[in-house]
Amino acid sequence: MTTIDFNAQRLDHAKQIVSKIKLPAQPTIVIEINKEMRTEHPDFPRIASLVTQDASISAKVINVINSPFFGLANKCESIVKALTYMGLENFRKVVLTACLQDALGGGTASDKIFWDHSLHTAVAAEALAKTMRGILTSADITPDMAYMAGLFHDCAIPMLLKRNSAYQTFTHAALSHKRDIIQEEDALVGSDHCVVGGLLAKTWSLPEAVCKTIIHHHTSNLAGQGAVPEKLIALIKVADFIAYTFGYSIGLMDRIIDNEWDPEEWSELNEGVMQELHLGPDDLIDMKDSIFDQLCAQ
Repeated sequence: MTTIDFNAQRLDHAKQIVSKIKLPAQPTIVIEINKEMRTEHPDFPRIASLVTQDASISAKVINVINSPFFGLANKCESIVKALTYMGLENFRKVVLTACLQDALGGGTASDKIFWDHSLHTAVAAEALAKTMRGILTSADITPDMAYMAGLFHDCAIPMLLKRNSAYQTFTHAALSHKRDIIQEEDALVGSDHCVVGGLLAKTWSLPEAVCKTIIHHHTSNLAGQGAVPEKLIALIKVADFIAYTFGYSIGLMDRIIDNEWDPEEWSELNEGVMQELHLGPDDLIDMKDSIFDQLCAQ
């Protein structure tokens, strides 16, 4: 992790990169579903219709719903049934996931690793948020926000990969030699995946706390960064580590071997994170086991 000075100049550099990348706009489906959810009585048939009208999104929604992350008791092949079974909040989460997959594209082995990591982090973050409701409620952090932050935290990586063919090799070498990934990204593309990802999240009208968390999820020292959601940032760092222990590391763009993780070492290196969430090494083990059991049960 690194200390990031998130100033106006850095934001301007990111915006210049973004203008060349062309950030995908917030999908109309997401906009309309969010509108419905703000009404007193959301129109379920209309929400289902919004999704079924887009064949690509509809197929991705069904695929996500039937994945281990959202697995229902029985396989679901109908958007209407999925909405009924899952409820509006969970259904919106699935649609957001499907829309992000559609926007970023992919199909390569690296894309699969990216999505495995992102979904594991999102599910872990949501589960952790539910476990630590007492700590997070006082900071106005909800499980939904945790899921969104986990899902989007590395969303700029596929965009930067498409922007610069040397990006994957370059960052792999940086991480292998334990160099600062943010500084290395900045040297290569003029910005980094944290800021670009934060701008995409803002474009998609995600909550401000989620956008700031994405921007700062590699920041080790938040002093001087202004009002930032420390607890959500800490939560995403823990969720990201748990995803790593499951064998999904977006940083190396490759699978790693489980059983090599060391919760005590990680806790020492991330003392501030552990203090922010009032956790100890044993808590990491318990949380990992609980989330693993949750995924296996689906």
